Amino acid sequence: MKRIFITGANRGLGLEFTRQLLARGERVFAGARRPEQAEALQQLAAAHPDRLTILPLDVTEQASLDAARDAVAERAEALDWLINNAGIIRVGAGSFDRGTDVPLGELQAADLRRVFEINSVAPLLAAQTLLPLLRNSAAPLIANLSSWVGSIADKAMPGYYAYCASKAALNMFTRLLHLDLHSQGFRVVSLHPGWVRTEMGGARAPVATPDAVRGLLQVLDRLTPEQSGRFWDQLGAERNW
Repeated sequence: MKRIFITGANRGLGLEFTRQLLARGERVFAGARRPEQAEALQQLAAAHPDRLTILPLDVTEQASLDAARDAVAERAEALDWLINNAGIIRVGAGSFDRGTDVPLGELQAADLRRVFEINSVAPLLAAQTLLPLLRNSAAPLIANLSSWVGSIADKAMPGYYAYCASKAALNMFTRLLHLDLHSQGFRVVSLHPGWVRTEMGGARAPVATPDAVRGLLQVLDRLTPEQSGRFWDQLGAERNW
């Protein structure tokens, strides 16, 4: 039974990761910014009281990360996986099909910083904070939910400045974590889930959430040490940085 920490577990991919991991018997620690409003997550906790712990978590606040780490440490001696899933497209917008892009000429520094804080900095600090527990695992793994739009090599369309650049930065953090931790037995990867029908992805997205998570879990389950430090999609194909 793996012990797995998931950020942004209240909806979308994070909720589906929680659902599928519980279904196969794993122990899950689910971080959510407002647990009291996460009805689906609460229902899962009621169905799996011994294997799901919901933790209040604001990934941008170090005190919140510290409190979550301490809560996990009271219940488990180690974490095997960290799935950094929490993220946003831009401040005040929820999905790709609601006119969420901010064009050049209207970009605001505060909004850009906020997206980077959530999408790039927070996953790195979550990994750093949970590192003592991950080091106690025999096979620690850190998975950062990225996106193909963060690929510099493949980027061919303009727009979504903050989101795209924040995912590119996250990919660099993935690579740096790999270089720091690979010799200690860690596997660290970035993951592209596809364009998924979540609240963020929108109704036009072609990939169903359960299919995306099922594919990503297959990637993680099969991940070898040699595949660490790289960028994989839900079909098991390697993506360009």
